[in-house]
Amino acid sequence: MDDGIVPLGVALLAGAAAYVAVAAYVWTNRHAAAARALTVLTLAAGVWTLCYALEVSAQSRQQVELWGDLKYLGIVLVPPAMWAFALQYTGRRRRLRHRDVALLLVEPVVVLAALAVPATHDLVRSVSVSPDDVGQLVISSGPLFWAHLVYSYSLMLAATFVLVQGLLKVTDRHRWVAWSLIAVVLAPMVLNALYNLQVPGMDLVDLTPIAFSVTGLVLVWGLFRFRLLDLIPVGRKKIVDRIPDAVLVLDAVGRVVDVNPAGLALLRLPARRVTGRPAVDLLPALAGLLSAAAHGPVSGSCSLTSPDRSTVDVAVTVSPLPDEHHDPTGHLLVLRDVTVQRDVERRLRELVAERTETIAVLQRGLYPQRVPEVPGIDIAAQLSPAEAETNVGGDFVDIRATGPRRWTVIVGDVVGKGAGAATLTSLARHTTLALMSVGWSPSKVLAQVSQAIAADEPATPGAADPRFCTMALATLEPAAAPAAGADVVLALGGHPRPLLLRADGGVTEVGVPGTLLGIVDDPELHDVRLHLRPREALVLFTDGVTEARRGHEVFGEERLAALVGQLRGASASEIVARLVGAVRSFGGQDDPRDDVAVVAVVVPGAGEPASD
Repeated sequence: MDDGIVPLGVALLAGAAAYVAVAAYVWTNRHAAAARALTVLTLAAGVWTLCYALEVSAQSRQQVELWGDLKYLGIVLVPPAMWAFALQYTGRRRRLRHRDVALLLVEPVVVLAALAVPATHDLVRSVSVSPDDVGQLVISSGPLFWAHLVYSYSLMLAATFVLVQGLLKVTDRHRWVAWSLIAVVLAPMVLNALYNLQVPGMDLVDLTPIAFSVTGLVLVWGLFRFRLLDLIPVGRKKIVDRIPDAVLVLDAVGRVVDVNPAGLALLRLPARRVTGRPAVDLLPALAGLLSAAAHGPVSGSCSLTSPDRSTVDVAVTVSPLPDEHHDPTGHLLVLRDVTVQRDVERRLRELVAERTETIAVLQRGLYPQRVPEVPGIDIAAQLSPAEAETNVGGDFVDIRATGPRRWTVIVGDVVGKGAGAATLTSLARHTTLALMSVGWSPSKVLAQVSQAIAADEPATPGAADPRFCTMALATLEPAAAPAAGADVVLALGGHPRPLLLRADGGVTEVGVPGTLLGIVDDPELHDVRLHLRPREALVLFTDGVTEARRGHEVFGEERLAALVGQLRGASASEIVARLVGAVRSFGGQDDPRDDVAVVAVVVPGAGEPASD
């Protein structure tokens, strides 16, 4: 061989080493689509280059013939590997079947077998000494070589067509890459054709392996830098450019393959600065979610800071993109801008907290913070609103000292709920307490309360909702002597009659029903005087007790009287707890229909503890 060929051999050896390194790199990412086919392609080109380097550096005919034959191990595998790469990369065959591989190996096996058998060796190639120039070796191609050449060119042109067709379907912005790919794939075939056709100036050295090195590097660059084709059949079917959510398709190593217009708008970056970049570089806040998505779909949320320093709240969904054999090929990343929604939710939470606090303040006015101590009397009260956390109920209770050794007990129920009920309750309570403090009788006070309600303007002008309430109003005056009982004056304004639990367990309704307050100008109201003896109890309650429902069945007055009769000898707190608990249990704790209020006034027996 000419000494001038030596530098070419060294360059080819370096190229072969580079092929092996590239193949090793591709193999480390073998889970990506077509990575295995690309590994075979680069290794085949590497064998071709290595053997050709040794062929051009050989000094004898035998060595030239040996390395020239061995380079066909790579030559015959390049076209089928290229075709397999194109099929897998574009999704036409995500995994080649055994039959497909066998068919692709038919032609390479025929060519290699022909080279291995001396009788057919020259059908492919032959090496002879030129008769015109002593020592000059002449390499001739046989008929099987030309058949192989046509087959190889056809297969590689078909592979190029499939690759480019698939690439152009991705997006218009990759058309320049498609044409670049056409150029680098066709270049080795053009150079090979010029060499094999003995075109003057191109017949001295076969530049095809060198050209293939460029082709292989471009394919690897496209696969692992831009991932231009890796997810075409999987990811592009899931991207709809007009949907409002940002959609990014990631490859097996987390780089962005494609992004829809909404994604570019969210990232506020041009497409050229998004495609091919690792997703964690673009969206560092998503690193945790992307790691978790290796085991399945995950959802979450985070805040992103755009280049203009504005903050965007996004809801994120990361889904694996497996092929039909469930092998991972990448991920689909969907980001929804929920900044406005979060602002609304934040404001809603603030409003709910504000409303809850307002309700709590109003409800504190419906129930005494502390039941006062009444000498010689055991007294307890409990208010159980139906919507304690979401609305202001209509029931209210109060127990206040309104004179020397004189206490006022109020149990009321205003119509409706919410702010209107709260204002009506406030009017009824404060009017009652103010008039009771000047010594008026309960019936006279209730009459004045009724007039005040009727004269009061509704909270909403023109409102047609009725405004009335019911109330049980009683004065309580304990006897001066210990365990001597207490005097009670009771008036009812449309309110359920209280129950008197006698010492022997008997239960009696007391009081005279009166007119609803706020309905008529001259309500019918009556004072009833009672004397509570030791071991007797007076139980006042709202209609939420007797009207509690379980389906079509009501708790009722008879059930209530029977239950009260079982509480003979119980303390005031035990009575109210048992009654409220029984009513809520009957009607269902999860869906109470009405407010419930109960007050129990108990005169202890001799030697039993009282409030003082």
